[in-house]
Amino acid sequence: MDKFLDKIFFRSKNLNYISENIKNISENTPAKKIFEAINNYSENSELRFVGGCIRKIINREEVDDIDLATNITPDEVCEALNKHKIKFFESGKEHGTITAVINEQNYEITSLRKDVATDGRHAKVEFTSDWKEDSKRRDFTINAIYSDSLGNLFDPQNDNLARKEFFDSLKINNGGHNI
Repeated sequence: MDKFLDKIFFRSKNLNYISENIKNISENTPAKKIFEAINNYSENSELRFVGGCIRKIINREEVDDIDLATNITPDEVCEALNKHKIKFFESGKEHGTITAVINEQNYEITSLRKDVATDGRHAKVEFTSDWKEDSKRRDFTINAIYSDSLGNLFDPQNDNLARKEFFDSLKINNGGHNI
């Protein structure tokens, strides 16, 4: 079964569709400015699409909001945005989220983090540069898939559940027929 799901997940036409749509968003929205600001902040800084926008592209839905993840701290995100004259507000800085505002559109940028303590609902977080560690705390495995601005997908957990959700989403969007 795993080999079958791997074949579906890595089928070139599906990945090409996903990759092209991510590249289109990267090039044709103000997100491009944010990628430039963060990716040029330091030698190791990196920004990736994450969560709902990736899920919506996979499901062939309209992307109406863009969530981003980065391996730099919230303070460094603010510095990078300031340097590139991008307006922002500290929407949830203690949890790692800074919201950039370009052309009246919000872009949530969340620093990678790991849970240090949690009561099941609220977590005390520590910022990290480890994509795999961050992916462990995401609510659905499909939300733990990241993409760079070139459309390369990253699945830090290399989780077959993510591939199964991907397959199921494709099946649902194809009227339940096998793809």
